[in-house]
Amino acid sequence: MNPAVAPLAAILDLNTDLLLNCLDGLSEAEAQHRLQGGGNSLAFLIAHLTDTRHFLATRLKRPLPNPLTPLLADARSIDDIRGWPPVDELRSAWRAIGGHLATVLPLLTTEELSEPNVHRFPMGDSTRLSLIAFLTQHDSYHVGQAAFLRRQIGKPAMAYTRGSRSAAGAA
Repeated sequence: MNPAVAPLAAILDLNTDLLLNCLDGLSEAEAQHRLQGGGNSLAFLIAHLTDTRHFLATRLKRPLPNPLTPLLADARSIDDIRGWPPVDELRSAWRAIGGHLATVLPLLTTEELSEPNVHRFPMGDSTRLSLIAFLTQHDSYHVGQAAFLRRQIGKPAMAYTRGSRSAAGAA
């Protein structure tokens, strides 16, 4: 793996497990619960992050079909989403794109990482490496939100255990 992308790939790999850990033991209602003041639900966060990772894979020229596209296609916010798939489907989509990126990132060459990216994010340059860096930070930000929401609905804190990716989804 290119040394420039290795720490970012490690963070994305960790986040794959951490977001799954946030869903551990949640019911469908808990996953869709929004705090009294508004904001995101855990179901929305996993759908949004899954979609963002699919965007990354596409920008890296290694797309994977996104099963959540019909759900998110016309949504500008959480309020535009009328129906949610079961948590197990969200888990499955998250695991799939996490596994896909885990195989894609080690294959990226220095030349590919240096190529300009058409999407500009608030980074020093517009290379694919900067795209990966920004979306890794974005991923981590929302995993933190998910951990916070988990505690706010009365569940134990998110665990930093690894290996959730291959485990069966417990509700």
